[in-house]
This record gives sequence, structure tokens and C-alpha cells, in this order.
Amino acid sequence: MQLGDLLRIIMIVIGIGMFVMTILSLARRKMTEHFCLVWGFLALVFVLAGVLLQPSGLKAYVSVQGIILIIAGLICVVANIWHITVQVSILSRKNQELAMQISLLNQENEKLVRELKTIEKEREKTSE
Repeated sequence: MQLGDLLRIIMIVIGIGMFVMTILSLARRKMTEHFCLVWGFLALVFVLAGVLLQPSGLKAYVSVQGIILIIAGLICVVANIWHITVQVSILSRKNQELAMQISLLNQENEKLVRELKTIEKEREKTSE
């Protein structure tokens, strides 16, 4: 097996893994739909690049150890970006939930203010 074939297989496996993780994150509601769509598209690009690209002359430019180091570095970068994306999605969902709770509290507050005003008007009428 040549270096180019190994690189193609690794790209396809990474793309499929990213796609599965994206679907699972969407199902578990860890990531928002927008981010899942972007990650799904990126996974598709990885798979297509692994299938369509033919890196036949790669060995002349980069050694096997260099390719392994580059792939390990890219996996670390992608994993960190994935983690940041999940954290941003969780915070976004929490922010949306807090906004809904504040809206409900504001409505309840307005209702209580109206009730207080009606009670004050009734007291003024009875005191006169």
C-alpha cells in the first residue's frame, strides 16, 4: 500500500467519523442545526477528497513520518474546533432558554403590576 492510498483511506475514515459524530450530536441536541449542517458539509468534503484526489507523487515531497505528523496535527485541530463548536452550541441553547425565561418573568411582572394598580384603585375608591 502506498502513502497516497493510506492518506485517501484516512481522509475517508475521518469524513465518515465526522458525519456520524455530527448526526449523533444533532440527535443528542449537543450542537445546533446550523453547526451540524456545516460539519456535515465538511465531512462530505473529506469523503469526496479521499475518493476523488489522487496523491500519487506525495512521497517525493513528504516522508511517511511527516504525513503521520501532519495527520495527527490536523486531527488535533479538528477535535479542538469540534469541542469549541459543541460548547458554543450549548451556550447558545442556554442563552435562548434564559431569554425565554426572562420573557416569561417580564410577562408575570407586568401582570402583577396591573393587579397592584387595580388593587390601589380599589383602595382609593373605598377610602374616599
